Amino acid sequence: VQGTWMGSTTLPCTYIPSEGFTQQTLIWSTERDYSTSTIFRRDDSGDHVLLAQFRDRVSVPKHSPGDASLLIENLEIPDSGHYTCQVIWRSKNNSLITKEVTTTVKVVKDTRPPSAAWQLPKS
Repeated sequence: VQGTWMGSTTLPCTYIPSEGFTQQTLIWSTERDYSTSTIFRRDDSGDHVLLAQFRDRVSVPKHSPGDASLLIENLEIPDSGHYTCQVIWRSKNNSLITKEVTTTVKVVKDTRPPSAAWQLPKS
């Protein structure tokens, strides 16, 4: 996924909700300097942003089942890196199922001159 500095980007993480499975925990984490840090966690107690540098900049849709995508706003260059979405479901017989998907984010500065953004293509 490519994002523009100061813009926003959505890291996709979707699944098809299935009968008998309830989403227990959703965790978004990022890999930095060879260690993994949790950015966002949604569980029974609500939504938690655990990394200070992402506070007020990240969100996950609340009311669309199956959509656990992470929206990052006001992108900063250091936001580039690998992000992992991990979803844990509980089944009726209380077993846990975990799936994860990793997305690479590259934040780039928009190199176009400011005027270029306003010029509409000639028809």
